Amino acid sequence: MSTKNIYLFKTIIRDTQTNNEVPVNLFRGLFQEVFGRECRNNALELTYQNAEPMILDVIEDTAEYLFAKLNRKRPNNSMQKRNYNTYETMDVLSPNEIANSGVEWFTYCILGYRHGILSVVNSKGAPNEGALARVFSRYNNRFSLETEGIPNQELIKELLNGRAPEINKVQIDIAQPDAQILEKLFEFNDDEVLQAVRQNTSSLVFEVKPAFREALSKDIDIITRLIRKCQQNRKRYRSVILSGKPATGERQRQYDLYEEYFKYPISVDEYRQEHGQKVEIDKEVILREYKRNMMNVYDQYKDVILAVSNR
Repeated sequence: MSTKNIYLFKTIIRDTQTNNEVPVNLFRGLFQEVFGRECRNNALELTYQNAEPMILDVIEDTAEYLFAKLNRKRPNNSMQKRNYNTYETMDVLSPNEIANSGVEWFTYCILGYRHGILSVVNSKGAPNEGALARVFSRYNNRFSLETEGIPNQELIKELLNGRAPEINKVQIDIAQPDAQILEKLFEFNDDEVLQAVRQNTSSLVFEVKPAFREALSKDIDIITRLIRKCQQNRKRYRSVILSGKPATGERQRQYDLYEEYFKYPISVDEYRQEHGQKVEIDKEVILREYKRNMMNVYDQYKDVILAVSNR
C-alpha cells in the first residue's frame, strides 16, 4: 500500500496585458484552446527543446474538471534492470533508445473548472503544482497561471468559528520519546529494557478517543485551549491531528495543527495477494483509485476550502 499526500491550491489565471484575473468560468475554454491546438495523443509537452521533457497527459477533460497526469523524464543512468534469476543487470533503455524514449516519474492532478481548485498528489520526482503554469507560459503567454496553497490555519479558524464545534479524536506523534515517557507508558522502570526499546523507537503515536457516539469536547473554550497548548508544544511533538467538525450534522474532518498548508493523506493499494504471491495491480485500477480518493477529499472539505479561497 502506498500512502501519499494530496495538496489543494487555489488557481488564478491572469491576463498578462492588464494583470486582471480571468473569471473562473472561462478557465476551461482557455485550456481547451491550447489542448485542441497543441496536444498529440492527448499529451502536451510542458518544456522547451534541450530541456528534460515534462509532459501533461489529459486523462479526462469534462465540463466539470480536468483530470491529468504530470510526467517528468527520469535519467536512464539513475536506473537499472535486473534478471532476478541470474542477478545480471542491464540498462533500462539502450543507447539507441535514449534520444526518443524515456522512463518517467508521474503523479495525478485534478483542476475543477467550476471553482478553480487544483488537487495534486505529492510524488517524489514527479512535477508539482507549478507545472500547470507551463500550459500558458509556453503556448499562450497572453495569460499566466498562479497557484496559492490553502492555508491550514484558516481551516482551523473555520472549526473554532463554527456554529457548534466539537472534537472527536486527537492523534499525537512524539518523535524519539525519552525513557521517562516510555516508563509511564509501560508502567515499569527496568532501565535496560527501556533504553533498548528507546534506541529503536523513532516515534510514539497515540490517539485520544471519546466513548462510543460521544465527543471529546463541545466546549469552545476547551477546544481553543487544547489547540493552543498543542501548538505551543510543537518542539515536543512531530504532529498533532484533531478530528472534528464545526457544527452538528456536518462531516468530520481532520485538522493538522502543524502544517502550513492543507494536505490530506490517502492510501492506494499497488499490490494484491494471489495464491500467496504478491502481484502488481493494473495501472488503470490504480489510476481510478487515485481519482476516487482525490474527488472524495475535495467533496469532504469543499465548503471550507471554497470559503477560505473566496470562490
